[in-house]
Amino acid sequence: MGAQFFSISEAMRFGWRTAKERFWFFAQAIIVIALITYGPGVIMRSFDRIELPTLVTLFFFLAGIVFWVVQLLISIGLIQITLSHVDSRKTDIAELFTGARFLMDYVLGSFLFALIVGVGLVLLVVPGLIFLARFQFYQYVIVDKGAGSVQALKESWRITAGAFWQLVLFWLAVLGANILGFAALGIGLFWSIPATMLATGWVYRRLSHRSHA
Repeated sequence: MGAQFFSISEAMRFGWRTAKERFWFFAQAIIVIALITYGPGVIMRSFDRIELPTLVTLFFFLAGIVFWVVQLLISIGLIQITLSHVDSRKTDIAELFTGARFLMDYVLGSFLFALIVGVGLVLLVVPGLIFLARFQFYQYVIVDKGAGSVQALKESWRITAGAFWQLVLFWLAVLGANILGFAALGIGLFWSIPATMLATGWVYRRLSHRSHA
């Protein structure tokens, strides 16, 4: 399988240990994220069978755009929080909403990532899986280093060189952990989701440091 660029077991141990130590912090974060992500949709669906005035419909449309942007900010904030824990820095829930400066590069990077992986999947699937593994850390590079979207994709490709099969095995470990979390009546996801998120941040940091060694 080639050289070992990071330890999957060490990454998972870090994730589980940190998620356990900060359980209430991450439980609160999950609740806040769930309310912001799903709350507006529930409210809007309650009006599906009601004929609304044009201005109200326009309001809901604009509100949907606003909540979409907020969800993007939360995605950025989660990476910030993850890296703060990996680097043993203090953080709080408010950091979920402090990544506006990365928003444009994050959106463009996400579009390019989806396009590249989509084209790769069309080309006999395997190239898409390789692109998915090699480019997956572009979001972390944008948030961690303030890189532009294209540069972030290039950097993710660089730091994951030679680590494809390890990343595949890591994905399987993450998937297994979250399946176990879901199997525990869903309550286990309050632990498994933060744990695997932290483990992913740990892997990114190790690959990044390894590539500069």
